[in-house]
Amino acid sequence: MNAEGYNSADLTSVLRTLSALSNNQSPPSVHISSHLPVQQKRQDEEDDSYEPAEAPLPFPVAQIRSNHSTYQRTTGAHAPAAKALLHPNAPSSIADSSSITTWPAALQHVMRAVSQNEDAQRRIRRLIQSQHDHERQWWQGREALLKKQKARVEKKKELDAVLRSVGAPVDDTKQVSTAEEDQAELGNYNAKVYRASKQMAEAMTCELRNLGIPFFTIKESLISDAPRALQNGNSRRHQSAESANQYEALLSRDELSVLQRRMLELLQDLCKE
Repeated sequence: MNAEGYNSADLTSVLRTLSALSNNQSPPSVHISSHLPVQQKRQDEEDDSYEPAEAPLPFPVAQIRSNHSTYQRTTGAHAPAAKALLHPNAPSSIADSSSITTWPAALQHVMRAVSQNEDAQRRIRRLIQSQHDHERQWWQGREALLKKQKARVEKKKELDAVLRSVGAPVDDTKQVSTAEEDQAELGNYNAKVYRASKQMAEAMTCELRNLGIPFFTIKESLISDAPRALQNGNSRRHQSAESANQYEALLSRDELSVLQRRMLELLQDLCKE
């Protein structure tokens, strides 16, 4: 599929569907470029252009829903990819934003730390560009797989027609692949894209944390697993007035995700060339 046919809104819808996979099972940690069904014909193997490439930066920036406990554990396999993103001449000291829990304070911090910092803007633009490049690759790969599946059927029809023309027997009941097999192959590809997108989200979150972007550096002690309504109820029933005020300052994980997405949208606008 040509790059012009790529539609980010369509891909977002696909990835939203893929996110449901995580609710049913944890995808195994495997290399993205392996384990698709092996095709029997050499030509099929040479046509496997739909494999999702391994991505140190793979999920639409505005769609990242980062879990703070997840990026706190971003070490080992993901750490080198994240560290590779860091600019060698990055400033040694970054203003602390780990205590920021409100949008006005975050906006003030970003305007001061990013809008006047060309290096930070350049790094953020690189993140955004890499994200869009991978989106396009994944979408084109998925379309290529669908096209290949359809071509298998067409090739069999052509072969059957040739056999009939020379009087050879043709087994009409034999199929190149069943609908279930095609669906399983597509599901396998989707799962690999989903894993790659999670890797990208983690790497991007790590880079944004190193840049000191508010809501990506927030202290774990300022995040509550309880919804806001439950927080308010608990603070009224069981806390003193002072403790209740401190409890009000906590962000639920849902609120944090909303603020992170809002911050990412701001960064995209702020760092446009």
